[in-house]
Amino acid sequence: MDLATASPQKNALTLERFEEHLHKAIDKPTTNFRMIRVGPPRQGRRREIKVHNGAHRATWAKTTINSRLRTISINVFLNFKQNNLRQADYRKLKALAMEGIKQYWSNTITVGGVRFNVIVNALHKSSSDAIPVDLKIEDSPDYNRSINPAILGIDASFIYQRGQSANRIPQKQIDNDFKLVSAHEFGHSVLMYVGGISLSWGHKGSTNPLFQNIKSSTPGYPMSGNLDLMKYYDKNKQKEEKFQRVNDSIAMEIDIKRLIWSSEILWKA
Repeated sequence: MDLATASPQKNALTLERFEEHLHKAIDKPTTNFRMIRVGPPRQGRRREIKVHNGAHRATWAKTTINSRLRTISINVFLNFKQNNLRQADYRKLKALAMEGIKQYWSNTITVGGVRFNVIVNALHKSSSDAIPVDLKIEDSPDYNRSINPAILGIDASFIYQRGQSANRIPQKQIDNDFKLVSAHEFGHSVLMYVGGISLSWGHKGSTNPLFQNIKSSTPGYPMSGNLDLMKYYDKNKQKEEKFQRVNDSIAMEIDIKRLIWSSEILWKA
């Protein structure tokens, strides 16, 4: 990780200040210390800053922050496995999954009073350092649920519901649903890394972590505004169906910060 020295401007955002604001925003405890130098080499004073032990160590994500342009580029790595898919189906599903992650995880965030434009790019990487994903197709008209337990040794499963065409669901809608589901399932790796089972399997408090059923306190879909990509909503509490507002789902700012917190950071001043 590159470490930036302090700017001569009193309130300039450095890597140190960025990380301090980031850690505070996602409420992560700080348990160890790292020494950095503030000021010119050999003349600046040294200072201890607290860094959580798990911060910036996920092997499947790398973040590049350009403080001057106020942009953040995040590469996330997934090992998409072909298994028994035909080559054409594998290429299509892999492309849709990567498009979905970029679409639903790219957003803007504010750190230390500075607004950044964030672009998340999903990349295929055949390595144990990447998130393992089985790509599958469900040809029956019954919906087969995708999963990502985000536990070592168990692959995620992104399932394309091709059989939904028998229920008169348009092809484009089936594609869009797969993109949304892929983005959601990827997000479980982020939530598990940062907050464990209660945050991930509990869908940020909207479901029971073990049985995945929606809690009685979980609200219905809001009539306007964004839907939280990583939460469940109770569709029985109003008439509106989720697929009618699929494009309103997005990764919330705090979850993008959780992703950055998890990843290796390269700082460009």
